[in-house]
Amino acid sequence: MKDKWVKSNKIYDLTNKDYMYIQSNWNMQFRKHVSRILIDKKIINDYIQLENIHEHLLDKSLIDYDFNSGVNGLSKHLYETDDQFLKIYHTFLKDLYDKLGFDFYFQEAPTVRIHCPNAKNEHHYPRYHSDCFYGHPPEEINVWFTLTSNKNSGFDLINYEQSKNWLTQYNYDTNAFVDKAINDVKFNEYGKSIATDMNADLDNILLFNSLCIHSNHPRLEDSRVSMDIRINPVSNFVDGYVGAGRMKAEFKPGGKFGYHKNSIKELI
Repeated sequence: MKDKWVKSNKIYDLTNKDYMYIQSNWNMQFRKHVSRILIDKKIINDYIQLENIHEHLLDKSLIDYDFNSGVNGLSKHLYETDDQFLKIYHTFLKDLYDKLGFDFYFQEAPTVRIHCPNAKNEHHYPRYHSDCFYGHPPEEINVWFTLTSNKNSGFDLINYEQSKNWLTQYNYDTNAFVDKAINDVKFNEYGKSIATDMNADLDNILLFNSLCIHSNHPRLEDSRVSMDIRINPVSNFVDGYVGAGRMKAEFKPGGKFGYHKNSIKELI
């Protein structure tokens, strides 16, 4: 892990910062399609304000988290979308390519997450981590954006230097770090003290260095729907990374549960 912690991320090369915002008109489009899919899957009956989805679910237990994965039934239902959704996704990525100016491999299926208040096992969060703890390549860039308008994002990000310093305290032992994140309240209080709650609205997307430690927080009042995607610049790509989870995702073009077989430039 220590060898991975090198400040060579494309975002830093472009901006001299650990993250950047891009203005976007895609958030509302994805919001409409998420609503459509939830109706098709008979999770809700009609188009509603997604900020209040917890009040309209036909099965209220879908808001509860699996403690180990931190994923609830709602998010699991969105692991599979449809061709219409993926068509919009690819068009979004082409627009992102135009804005960034470099070719990249990308997560074949985006991750849609729904967090609701009063969920069982909500104490899974916060769980401060970097995706690299779970086998993701350090060259990746995280793309995150909200599909709801919330009073606070509940999404914390810690800059690269502070992330590195915090992990150094555990001698780059990510298992020890995650164990603290699961079991130590003071550990998470410290994380909150050095983190920034990222401003998120329906007109921007956030891109950040995948080495930056981050976490969600439990929803207290409203529901938040968000999307996150990993992209990997073709010029920086290194083969051989495999996810640490049970799916053993292969982070390479056409890899199992990994990247699309084409880079975005090849798809245009």
